[in-house]
Amino acid sequence: MLQPAFAALDILARLPENSLLLTPNNRLRNRCQQVYAYHQGERGNWAPPPVESLRGWLDSVWVRLQQSGWAPAWKPVLNAEQRQLLWQRALDQTLERQLLNSQQLCRDADTALSQLFQWRLLDDLDDLDAVITAPLEQFALSRAEYPLFELIDAFNRELKAQDAITPDQRDLLVAEAFRSGVIEPLKEIHLAGFAQLPPIFRHIIEQACAEVVEHQQLHRAGSRAIASCPDLESELYQAARWCAKLLEEDPHTSIGIVVNNLGQCRDQVESIFARVLEPQALDPRQPRYTLPFNFSAGTPLAQTPIGAGALQLLELLKDEWAYAELRGLLFSPFWGLAVAGQEDDDSTIDSEFWLRSALFRTLEKRELRTVRGDVLRSTAEKLATRIGLESPQLPRQLELIGDRARRWRRAPAEVWALRFSQTLEALGWPGPRNPDSQEYQQLNLWEQALEDFAALTPFAGSLTLMQALQHLRRIASRTPFQAETRDGPVQILGVLEAAGLSFDHLRLVGFGQQQWPPAPAPNPLLPVQWQKHWQMPRASAERELELARQLTNDLLEASADVVVSYAREADGVEQALSSLFPDALQGDAFDTDPLHEHWQSLQQNGALERQADHRFPPLQPAECRPVRGGSGVLKNQALSPLNAQLHYRLGATRFNEPTLGLNPAERGKLVHEALAVFWQRCGNSAALAALEDEQRRDQISSAAESAIESLRHQHRHLPHGFWLLEHQRLTRLLEQWLELEKSRPAFTVEKVEWAQEAEIGGLQMQLRLDRLDTLPDGTQLVIDYKTGQTTVSDWLQERVREPQLPLYALTQPESRAIAFAQVRWGDCKWKGSGDLEQPIDGIKAVADLQKDGPLTTWHDLTEHWQQSLTQLAEEYRGGYASLKFDRPADNNRDLWPLNRWPEREVRK
Repeated sequence: MLQPAFAALDILARLPENSLLLTPNNRLRNRCQQVYAYHQGERGNWAPPPVESLRGWLDSVWVRLQQSGWAPAWKPVLNAEQRQLLWQRALDQTLERQLLNSQQLCRDADTALSQLFQWRLLDDLDDLDAVITAPLEQFALSRAEYPLFELIDAFNRELKAQDAITPDQRDLLVAEAFRSGVIEPLKEIHLAGFAQLPPIFRHIIEQACAEVVEHQQLHRAGSRAIASCPDLESELYQAARWCAKLLEEDPHTSIGIVVNNLGQCRDQVESIFARVLEPQALDPRQPRYTLPFNFSAGTPLAQTPIGAGALQLLELLKDEWAYAELRGLLFSPFWGLAVAGQEDDDSTIDSEFWLRSALFRTLEKRELRTVRGDVLRSTAEKLATRIGLESPQLPRQLELIGDRARRWRRAPAEVWALRFSQTLEALGWPGPRNPDSQEYQQLNLWEQALEDFAALTPFAGSLTLMQALQHLRRIASRTPFQAETRDGPVQILGVLEAAGLSFDHLRLVGFGQQQWPPAPAPNPLLPVQWQKHWQMPRASAERELELARQLTNDLLEASADVVVSYAREADGVEQALSSLFPDALQGDAFDTDPLHEHWQSLQQNGALERQADHRFPPLQPAECRPVRGGSGVLKNQALSPLNAQLHYRLGATRFNEPTLGLNPAERGKLVHEALAVFWQRCGNSAALAALEDEQRRDQISSAAESAIESLRHQHRHLPHGFWLLEHQRLTRLLEQWLELEKSRPAFTVEKVEWAQEAEIGGLQMQLRLDRLDTLPDGTQLVIDYKTGQTTVSDWLQERVREPQLPLYALTQPESRAIAFAQVRWGDCKWKGSGDLEQPIDGIKAVADLQKDGPLTTWHDLTEHWQQSLTQLAEEYRGGYASLKFDRPADNNRDLWPLNRWPEREVRK
């Protein structure tokens, strides 16, 4: 059993009547109660021991004062979000301009005021001027240098207007109640496990009893060892394996894992310990069960599955969503698949999930950055009709939520709390399955968070939807969830939470010289001289060193078996163990990784088996007519056969990276669209030459506007000014390009943006070409617009890397030249090859493409294309999928998890 690090049983046994033992936290209180109950078990029944946590005791005293009818206790005590709102009002009164991060300033001000109360510099907000005058003069400071005090005055006015008090004022009232005899003082109060005690609490305790008795931690001698690791992850894995070894030797032993800065790495710690101690718990099919380790640090409700799911679903009340967040919404496991009044059967779940998947894929193909509510609802209805679902529920749920969102206007917080509950109920939250024990606890905590949100009504006024969601999210982020489960043998604690506890085995994690002692971080709003003088939290390096030294000594004496570990590198900087640990610590603790030993055994004793994996099943005839991917199939087959098969046959595609504004592909599309519109209207070189400068600019501007309009509906979130800039950029680029077009010999634009079928090597494919020009001698020039850098050398390779234009040239005997039109600001040019009577600058004769190369005529070049593209088509059709690259730059990192390229490189 986990024991307190002091003689709790002896203290409780000798405690006089009307006395109390106080601990710094509930965890230590529970340990004292358990030890007492264990040793009193033989008596059959006994009175509960008089032991309380400090905060629990203060809360219980406050309740007694309220129940007694004491008038000062009738005032409401503001929670963090209510105080935040009052600080924001105070800020609006005292500052002439808005701040970018006013919320952080409000939090700093709230902390600063609390420190003034807790360090007894301030007992009454009305006496602020009188209280701060002497300390300011003592350090030769001026009130004008610190706007905090003006802010506190404004906050006090808001507080009085609400007739409310802060938690620190409540604690001072508790002290006053004891002093004035409203509550009878205790005989003795015993303190155990306190690393530090702010003056306000010492003042309360002294008022509440005749005598204060403090107990020191018991000293436990034993072994002390050091364990160094490459980094934090290795350190955590080593700690988890250490626990597993100890539990294997004695399942009933008590183990403490004290992690420095636990709050910053809790998720990583939980994942690693679960993976090592209970790997089956990570299987989503495995019902949740109590793990053999407990955390002292709770998880914010907003990060728990139930809380995060609820906040996510409430986003459906918005009328527009980013595409990325819509994915999480549609596939949320907490969105019930049935509407109210219906049950979720297997067939309903399957059909509704299929509909959601189809809806997501449809929206994905449109490449929208944002999706409006009407688009989402209409698309869902059309898909349900096309699929033939009877009574589809998804469109009805979306319509119901959309209708409510359109009708709901500004309202107080208590009204929004009811609306949010109704919305979640309509969406079947928390999903079709029965919640387990932890989820049930999270549901209860969610209801408490909604009550706290509703309590903002007197402070927040009338709220919009977005304001209401913001407040609710902040409350959920501040509400800690601590699962109520039976204690496991392993306790994972922060440094302060471990105070007063004793273990059979103890491991300290993250105690390198950069992390311990922690760096000072004084409050930015209070005079630093004050904070150092009165030893306020995080005020100075000296205070942090003194506190860290005390905590270090206590931790080293909390077990007879202590291992101190540290990462040899933190934030890219090498480090050693903190100098606060004595030199008497032994050398590195031995650590073995059983999984590594298992792999070593397999490698030494196993026989290697080799299999040929360079070929997929051949394509069926139906898959070839037409082949999915068009000419891109041959391009990717040339670059990497395996990647081509993975991409086009298995559908392994990368997610588009989000960008601000338009991405390069969309800007390229604008150029294509604008030039297509321009040449549909202009038609040939003679018409272009006949245009006056003003006429040409008007036509270019009109073409650019048409192109932008075709894309604008996909980006409704972009402001009007953005499209004006995009129009200006596009018109300038087209003007530069058309100057180059004017210098060409005569031509007629026959086709723009047209589809063409081609067949080669047994593959039929659809080509989409940008432009076809007819020259005066009747020959044709095929043009492909490019907005990036281009090269014609890809046409000359053994494996043709740019097959689209060569494919068209093979299907049309009239074509005598192909060219890239590089439409690029400051670098507009033609790049191509062919057999032209009238040369065009940049379109070279075949013989000029290669010095002393084998290809000298147009016929030679087309024969080369025929042979190369036929080979690529036959490779793809036959399933050839070797992992090789035509050039190193084409290895496509996105497919590494499938093609295993890094592993092969390492093996080489």
